[in-house]
Amino acid sequence: MKTKLLILSIFICSFFFGQDSLKQDLKLKSGLITFNPSKSGKNTNGLNLGILDAYQKQRINGVNIQANPVTLLYLLIPKAIEIPKEGEETVTINGLHISTGGMMDGKKLNGVGISMYHIARETNGISVNGFNSSIGKMNGVQISWLNNSIEKGNGLQLSFSNGAEKFNGFQIGLANEINSGNGVQIGFYNSAKKLKGLQVGVINKSENRGFQIGFWNKNSKRTLPLINF
Repeated sequence: MKTKLLILSIFICSFFFGQDSLKQDLKLKSGLITFNPSKSGKNTNGLNLGILDAYQKQRINGVNIQANPVTLLYLLIPKAIEIPKEGEETVTINGLHISTGGMMDGKKLNGVGISMYHIARETNGISVNGFNSSIGKMNGVQISWLNNSIEKGNGLQLSFSNGAEKFNGFQIGLANEINSGNGVQIGFYNSAKKLKGLQVGVINKSENRGFQIGFWNKNSKRTLPLINF
C-alpha cells in the first residue's frame, strides 16, 4: 500500500513539474514571422511586425519593424524616461530594428536601430534616433537629434546635446558633458570632471588638466584663451 502511494505521489509531482516545463517551453517557442502585441509573446527568428511598441520579454533575431501612430505624444512626457532597472526591461533585438516609435524599456540591442527614441539597458552597434537616446551600457555609435545620454560606454556620441557618466571616445554636439573618460569633446560648450584627452570648442571647462582649444578654456590649474593645458 505504501509503495502504491509512493508511486502515485511521484506521478502527481512529475505531472505538475511537466506542466511547468511545458509552460516554459511554450514561452521559449520561436516563430519565423511574429507580431506585436501578442498574447503568446513568442521569440522571433526572422521577422517581427508590430504596432505601438508593445514589447514583451522576448528575443527578436532578425528584423524588427514597428509602427507607432502616436509617436509625437512622446514629446509631451514631462520628464525624461529612466533606463529600466535589471529585471524590468523587456525586449532583446539582435539584427535590424526600425520603428516610428522606439524602445522605452529595452533590454538589449545588438545591431542597427533606427527609431524616434531609444531607451535600453545595453546597446552594441549603431543607434540612430529622431528625438533622444538613453543607454545604460553602450559600445558603438549613438546618434540623436536632441539628446544622447549613457551611463558607461565606448564609441561615438553625436547629437545637439551629449552626456555621459563614464565614456571613452568622441562626443560631438553643441553641448557635451562627461563625468570621467578618455577621448575628445567637440562642440560649442564642453564640460568634464575628469577627461584625459582633448576639448575643442568655444567654451571648455575641465576639473583636471587636459588639452583645450577654444575661445575660453578653464581647467584645474589656469584659465586661458585659445589654448590651455
